[in-house]
Amino acid sequence: MRVLLLDGFDPAEADHRLVDVASAALNSKGHELDVLAVHGFNATMSEAERLAYHSEQPVISEDVSDSVTRVRAVDALLFCYPTVAFTVPESLKGWLERVLVPGVAFVFNDKHRLRPGMTNIRRVGALTTSPHDRWTRLRRRDSGKRTTARTLRLSAHRRCRTTFVSAPSPFDETGAARVRRALRRW
Repeated sequence: MRVLLLDGFDPAEADHRLVDVASAALNSKGHELDVLAVHGFNATMSEAERLAYHSEQPVISEDVSDSVTRVRAVDALLFCYPTVAFTVPESLKGWLERVLVPGVAFVFNDKHRLRPGMTNIRRVGALTTSPHDRWTRLRRRDSGKRTTARTLRLSAHRRCRTTFVSAPSPFDETGAARVRRALRRW
């Protein structure tokens, strides 16, 4: 399976080790891995991009065009990021908003109904580190999980499966074992 791993960690962070563990687990299973570092990705949509959003050609930026090409070439998306204020980091959120635009993530049919645009995606996963326990995240309605593991699934193949793992921060061997166990089923 071809997997696009979206690395939302700052390379200087200690929790960045999660990306290395996930990469090793996927490589050991024989998956073809494409890693895209989104830390530092320009999260702000320009005025020209906003005006082009609902046009016939919403992708006008070079960095966004590269990401769209990579999304269309894979079978799975795996998001690796630190949980920040119970959601995804700013750079990853900006990537989602600028790359997954009409014509890429979703399309409209002849009756103007919303339909999935990423039918090539059969697996969506999210691996995150969080300083909070499970119950705190549930009470805060963990929007990172809703965004990556639930909402994106609606734009993918209709039999798309999801994986979500929240490891403790700082990332330790217990978290690494959870990541390896979850990716064993990929």
